[in-house]
Amino acid sequence: MALSQQQIDYLFKAIENYSFPPDYYDFDCNVAGRLADTKTVEVKIGRDLKSGDPGQVKNGLSNVLYWGYARVPYRAKRVSRFRESVNAFQLTQASALFSKSLRPSVVEIKKLGLPEFSGLSFVSKIRMFLDPENSAVLDKQILKIYQHCPTTVLENLHVGKSTQIPITRNNSETYERWCSRMKEISSLYFDARFRAVDVESGFFQLIQDGSVALAAQILKNA
Repeated sequence: MALSQQQIDYLFKAIENYSFPPDYYDFDCNVAGRLADTKTVEVKIGRDLKSGDPGQVKNGLSNVLYWGYARVPYRAKRVSRFRESVNAFQLTQASALFSKSLRPSVVEIKKLGLPEFSGLSFVSKIRMFLDPENSAVLDKQILKIYQHCPTTVLENLHVGKSTQIPITRNNSETYERWCSRMKEISSLYFDARFRAVDVESGFFQLIQDGSVALAAQILKNA
């Protein structure tokens, strides 16, 4: 199958219209802020995660949560809980892992045992901030595509009765296929103009706009 021109146009418009609060918190100065756009947030969080300094990595991980929970009332609680619970060993190990590879597997990230980062939704956000060119988010919003149409690149995703998407070897492999498909869609239909996260953001926006069926159809045909 291949996308029709209309489907390409729908996805392009969704990528261009992607909207999510570009929130960022300066933990050194204890100041909350909203940056120019999401790409600016990506740069700042990515820089912290890849800094090689455990203190900056702590701030970067805190901001993954701060950004990801921008639209929910318990954001401050989750961020505070992480900052109070994470220990020096975990941060040192995370710093070493992120310095070694921009694309550690989600299984490797989970093994760090970081508080608040046990499911695929937020662990995939870490991967995205490390390497937005080649990595994307796979969270419960994207899961709506799978629930609407199980026969896409997400077809081997196993969720079960969990309240989150569990991180297993199988789901890790499915996540990697999801990221690769985002890059493939960019190459096939947009002359590689977009990064993996940009294409994923387009699917996210379609879902936010209530067009889950369209998002599923595009993903299935792409």
